[in-house]
Amino acid sequence: MKLITIGTFDILHFGHIAFLRACQQLSGGDLMTVGLNTDRFVTEYKGRPPVMDYAEREHALAQLRYNVVPNDGPGRALVEAERAGMPMILAIGSDWSMRNYLAQIDVDQHWLDERRITVAYIPYTLGPPISTSEIRRRVLERAGEIW
Repeated sequence: MKLITIGTFDILHFGHIAFLRACQQLSGGDLMTVGLNTDRFVTEYKGRPPVMDYAEREHALAQLRYNVVPNDGPGRALVEAERAGMPMILAIGSDWSMRNYLAQIDVDQHWLDERRITVAYIPYTLGPPISTSEIRRRVLERAGEIW
């Protein structure tokens, strides 16, 4: 079954890689698409640009051999385009389980059900806890130190 996940993957780290590998396992070897948020969309949504620009993030994901496509909006249009009339899994990191991810990507459960799209929450951190925000915090904290 086709699988899609959408994210920014800024400062790609082992948490992202573990998440993407879990997505790949869930897809059962079928086509997996990584919707990569554009710089414009990230800046609009988060109020600041990503640390790594789109080309750098795309290159990093391509090195891991993922099918990467740009996402320049909430995600609904990308999910619809990638679905191509087939049942699909929309994989989301479990860090979104308490937030309204469906509203963020401009869909609801009825919309997903009509299109036979299953939402799967993937444990985001399958190892020591890590996040891009934590990495950014450490860099800023250590900015005055000599590396």
